[in-house]
Amino acid sequence: MTLETQTTTALIETRSLTFAYAQEPVLSDISIRFQPGEFIGIIGPNGSGKSTLLKLIGGILPALSGTVFFKDRELSRYKKKELAVAIAWIPQDKQMAFPFKVIDIVLMGRHPYLSPLSFEGEDDYRIAQEAMQQTQVAEFAERSFNEISGGEKQRVMIASAISQKSEVMLLDEPTSALDIKYQMEVLNILKRLNEQEGKSLILAMHDLHLASKFCKRLVLLKEGRVFCEGTPAEVLKREILEDVYEVKVKIFNDDEDGSLLVVPRGS
Repeated sequence: MTLETQTTTALIETRSLTFAYAQEPVLSDISIRFQPGEFIGIIGPNGSGKSTLLKLIGGILPALSGTVFFKDRELSRYKKKELAVAIAWIPQDKQMAFPFKVIDIVLMGRHPYLSPLSFEGEDDYRIAQEAMQQTQVAEFAERSFNEISGGEKQRVMIASAISQKSEVMLLDEPTSALDIKYQMEVLNILKRLNEQEGKSLILAMHDLHLASKFCKRLVLLKEGRVFCEGTPAEVLKREILEDVYEVKVKIFNDDEDGSLLVVPRGS
């Protein structure tokens, strides 16, 4: 790590972060720095704490101990409305209890900017329409959110986050349960947001190949701790993955884009 990286103010920083559910430890001593404009993947086996880490970073869960900083200020010192403007959270479970239309979901991204009892104005609708155009969901704006496909739901949630105009987007397993086509559609949208608009993206990811293909940096968790972090080439090494996932693997390089394909080997 260079001196320049060490001294640059992090967009988000966790220091000695610890969390437990009902006295069951989930995360221990997590210290990570996230710089502005990064595209980061949080990876690790099931139960390693990926989703919980995202929720702590987004202020959805309170830490048992340790601190999360946003722009050198403790997350706990921000008002909820301030955080809602700065950080967008896209959960893995996208089923809605009420029959909202797609346009209603996208407009929810504008709620942090509204005063109590006020309604969306022309600017809010314009921003929502632009977000739907970016994610190619405008054609079914009037359809019920619960009746569209999983890939379409994911794009709608991203449109809502775009309309929120946040600096950071946190996404929990954004490609889970999606077929190959929708996986690539969703991740290419995120790539454009990162490269063209400088959006900071932090994703919990299960698919190591997609993580290596799209993320610029990976944080690998094992049993609630940071095992290692770095570029995909630095993290997705055979000896590291076999230690963390407890399975023998082969790693192949994609000559077209340099991404890595991790394949389990027989015993």
